Amino acid sequence: MDKGSNHVHPCTDQLSEVERVVHCLLTYSSYPLAFDLILMLAPILSHFDLPGTLVKTGRFGSGLINETFLCEFSDRGIIRKFILQHINKNVFSRPDLVMANVEVVTEHLQARLRREGISDPAVVTPALVRARDGRTFHVDGAGEYWRMFHFIEEGLVFDRVQDNAHAHEVGRGLGRFQALVSDLAPDRLHDTLPGFHHTPRYLAELDDAIRLDAQGRFAAAKIEVAFVRARRTLVPLLTDLMASGRVPVRVVHNDPKVNNVMVHAATGKALCMLDLDTVKPGIVHFDFGDCVRSAANPAGEDAPDLDKVVFDRSRYAALSRGYLDEARSFLTPAEAELLPASVKVITFELGIRFLADHLRGDTYFRVSRPGHNLHRSRVQFRLLECMEAAGL
Repeated sequence: MDKGSNHVHPCTDQLSEVERVVHCLLTYSSYPLAFDLILMLAPILSHFDLPGTLVKTGRFGSGLINETFLCEFSDRGIIRKFILQHINKNVFSRPDLVMANVEVVTEHLQARLRREGISDPAVVTPALVRARDGRTFHVDGAGEYWRMFHFIEEGLVFDRVQDNAHAHEVGRGLGRFQALVSDLAPDRLHDTLPGFHHTPRYLAELDDAIRLDAQGRFAAAKIEVAFVRARRTLVPLLTDLMASGRVPVRVVHNDPKVNNVMVHAATGKALCMLDLDTVKPGIVHFDFGDCVRSAANPAGEDAPDLDKVVFDRSRYAALSRGYLDEARSFLTPAEAELLPASVKVITFELGIRFLADHLRGDTYFRVSRPGHNLHRSRVQFRLLECMEAAGL
C-alpha cells in the first residue's frame, strides 16, 4: 500500500486508536524511528483531532525548554503538518495556566488578523489544535501536558540574524506582535512565570548559587562572578522603571529572540511570533532589549569563539527601525525614549541566569555538553562588554 494512502490495513480493523497509530508509524513512516519515540508519541497523538494517517514524525527545532516534534499526516493525498509539544513542568509549574494564556493570545491574534482581511489566520500565526475532549491540550497518565499547533508552511526561522534586512524584519515582527496585542487587557493573562525578567531576583538567585556552590563549580567561574559584581548597579534599572509607573504595563512576549520571529520563506518579510508560553503582563522594554540582545550578535548565543562575539550597531539600527515601523502606533513617548536602556540590562540578565544555572547544576536550560551554561554566560558578558565599548 502507498505511504500516502488513507486506507487502513484490514488487520488493523480491531485495533485500539493507540495501537492503530503505532501500526501506522511502523508501517508507513518514510524513515526509521526509534521505537521508544513511537511508543511515547502514539498514545498522545490519538487524543488530538487530527486528519488522515500519520506518515512521519521526529524531533524538531532547537528550543531549550519544551520538547518539540513535527508530525505529518496524509489526508486524502495531501500532506498536513502539525507541531506536537511536551510542556516542561520544571519550567512552567502551572501548565494549565500557560495554556489558558496561549489560548487567549492565539484567539486574539486570529481575531485581529481576520478583521484585517486574512481569512485563514492559521497559515500566518500560531493556531492550536484541540484535543478530542475540546480542550487545547492533553494531560497524559503521568500528568504531563501536551499540545499541538498547525504547522506554518510558508514560514522560516533562523537561530541567527542573516543580514540587516533580516534584522529589520525581526524588529518589525516584534513590533507587529506588540501592536496586535496592544488592545488585549494584561489582566486577562495569568502570571505564569512570577519574577520573570525581574533582574534583581535573578541576581539574588546567583548570589545563593555562589554561596551554596552545590556542584563545586564556583572555582572555575570566579572571573564571571567578578564581572557580575562590578555591574550590580545595572540590575534594578528596568524593575525600577516598571514600579515607577512611568511606562504602562502591557501584554508582552517576554522571549523574542531571533528564532522566535518567523519570516516568510519566499519574501523574507516578518510573519509572526512563535513560542507564546511566556506571554504575560510586562513592559515593552523586556521584549525590545531581549530582541536586540539576540539579533545584534552575529556570532549567536552559543558562539564557540568568544573573540567573534560583537555588538553590531548596523543590525541594532536596522532592528530598531523595523520595530518602530510597527510599534510607534501605540508606544508612548516615554516608552520610546527608554528603549535603548533596556538592551544592556536584558543582556546582563541572561548572562546572570546562565551563570546561576551552571552553578546549580544545569536545572533550567537544556545543555548538550559539560560547561555549556558557563560558556553561554561568557558569550552574554562579552556581548555586554561590546555594548559598553560602543557607548550604548
